[in-house]
Amino acid sequence: MLDRLRNLGREALLFIACAIFVGTVGLLVADTVLMPRYIRKGEEIAVPSVVDLSPEQARRALSRKGLRMRLQNSRWDTRIVEGNIVVQNPLAGSKVKAGRTVYVVPSKGTRSFKVPNVVGKKLRQAHLFIQQANLTVAEVIEEPSADFEEGTVARQEPSPGAEVGARSDVILYVSDGPPGELMTMINLVGVPVRHARTRITEAGLRLGKISYEFTTSYEPNVVIRQVPESEEEIRQASRVSLVISRL
Repeated sequence: MLDRLRNLGREALLFIACAIFVGTVGLLVADTVLMPRYIRKGEEIAVPSVVDLSPEQARRALSRKGLRMRLQNSRWDTRIVEGNIVVQNPLAGSKVKAGRTVYVVPSKGTRSFKVPNVVGKKLRQAHLFIQQANLTVAEVIEEPSADFEEGTVARQEPSPGAEVGARSDVILYVSDGPPGELMTMINLVGVPVRHARTRITEAGLRLGKISYEFTTSYEPNVVIRQVPESEEEIRQASRVSLVISRL
């Protein structure tokens, strides 16, 4: 009977020791494994920047942070090459929970525009067509043309139908009438403006722009500069611009 009681006592002590051991191990597992996982589940993560990365690079960068990615419709962009990410939402640096989806927009690259055909159109109309195409008239150059009437576009650069970027420059060559024979430009400097007009017409030339400049070197209303200059070789019917003195 006594031996049986002793055996029961040893079994009870062994059970208690095992219970204490299992409890201690359980607390250690909960403290080192389960609790950190539970805490991390609610932890906020800083969203990495994925702008200018390819979609695959962006997906990997977000996945390493425990985030997901979803592609949105692409859009035109002049800064980011075609295919790479232009915009992300949430923004880089934002704090989010693990598993959050980050929405990204890929670039379609630089949008191209077709150069309209303005050959044969009046200059004002040509300006309008080019502006409507999101392009810019960079320069207007007058030149003689036997095929186009004066004041209309004889040719253009880039040529009609060319694909160019937004706000690209277009140069217009406008007819100033049929080409004439070569002649030497007459000297008008020092000539009163009323006489200069007459001489221009008599020489088979046309009066161009007239501007005024203050000076004490000449009497008022006298030509002080001319374009083309005296003795320059020009074509008949060319335009002559004058700068007139003013006190």
